[in-house]
Amino acid sequence: MPSEPAPRGSAPPDAVLRRLSGYARLTPEEEALLRQVTARPVLVPARTELVRDGEAAPRPQVLVEGWACRQRLLADGRRQIVVVLLPGDLIGLDLRRRSLPFGSVAALTQAQICEASPLRERAAAHGTAPGHETGLAAALRQAREMEEIWLVNQVVRLGRQTAYERVAHFLLELRERLAAVDRVHDDRFSFPITQEVLADALGLSVVHMNRTMQQLRRDGLIEQRATAITLRDVPALVSIADYAITDRAGAPGA
Repeated sequence: MPSEPAPRGSAPPDAVLRRLSGYARLTPEEEALLRQVTARPVLVPARTELVRDGEAAPRPQVLVEGWACRQRLLADGRRQIVVVLLPGDLIGLDLRRRSLPFGSVAALTQAQICEASPLRERAAAHGTAPGHETGLAAALRQAREMEEIWLVNQVVRLGRQTAYERVAHFLLELRERLAAVDRVHDDRFSFPITQEVLADALGLSVVHMNRTMQQLRRDGLIEQRATAITLRDVPALVSIADYAITDRAGAPGA
């Protein structure tokens, strides 16, 4: 990974802290550790491979800024994006004895990454059994469980939903996850990915993806300008997508 430091002040420093503190109560010492770990992010360009395909023990990292994805590349070059990773998300911080390698992790946009070995070491050293774990260990466990929820969402989208429903569901999930790190304002949020990336995430052709986005705009449900998108009628999108909002504890909510 390139070792170029990120420009100072170029990104909000608290996405990781906001993400993890939303999952569990952290002690002041744990919050200080998070700030220390994320103090000097490294800038990487789009398409940088952060975890190699099949890597069983990836290096612990946190995504401070930018978007990335877990993906599987087929032999003929086709790609399925399994999970989109957003600011504050974790890479390689699974505390299970044997994590399951299922593809690679790559930056979708220019991103800021921090090495996060101290987080895994501290959580592992202070107990990881549910009910007897530290705040940090509980937050890391919840982060893993949330990613499993996102994976279930992806299975449902690809397996049973129409293109229109898929896009609505995916946009609602992005809104919910970005709101948790204070990146949504009046249902408007940054949307820096191309329709090709969206097509790879939602199992559609680029042409079908383009038509679906156009239909959502014509129906008055979304408004897209440059690299930002606004969800103009969230209740209607929730109804269309049969979307279940997830509370901070990871359970489906109202």
